[in-house]
Amino acid sequence: AYPTLDILSPELRKLCALHLTHTYLETIPYLSSKYLSADEQAEIALQCRTLEFAAGEHFSSHPEFGRGLLIFKNGFAFTSRNLTKTNLNWTRDLGGHAADANEVLVENEYYEEKQIAYHFITFSKVLFVPRSAIMNILEKNPVAWKECARWRYFRATLILFSLKDDELKIP
Repeated sequence: AYPTLDILSPELRKLCALHLTHTYLETIPYLSSKYLSADEQAEIALQCRTLEFAAGEHFSSHPEFGRGLLIFKNGFAFTSRNLTKTNLNWTRDLGGHAADANEVLVENEYYEEKQIAYHFITFSKVLFVPRSAIMNILEKNPVAWKECARWRYFRATLILFSLKDDELKIP
């Protein structure tokens, strides 16, 4: 994420990574300090990546880290269901939050055909939080899962299963 972090001691690296990402992690309820300790947030922060996209680019998953959250630092994007479809089912200004904070919890095999694709309208800078980092922390923290994330998982699953295949097709 930040090359200069590599020269720091492990503890200082964790502290700096948390400082750089804390504001953004707080926007996702199950990653916030309400449920996670500073050490748990730092563990996630160390795995985050800052990504930049030009106007006209598309994104659905990271080539190395797979699925994850995009928390917008700046920029504007539309979202649609499935990168291969050209119709935009809904649009949203994503400044300051993530569109798929609940859906990232859903298993890959249930998500792929109905995944969210981002279509960037302007230059955008985002914080990418890998799904693997999120699931690893939630596995270690049953309180965060039971009190917050599982209800968001359940809601996202219901929404994904309620989408009809013809809603995803080009008219």
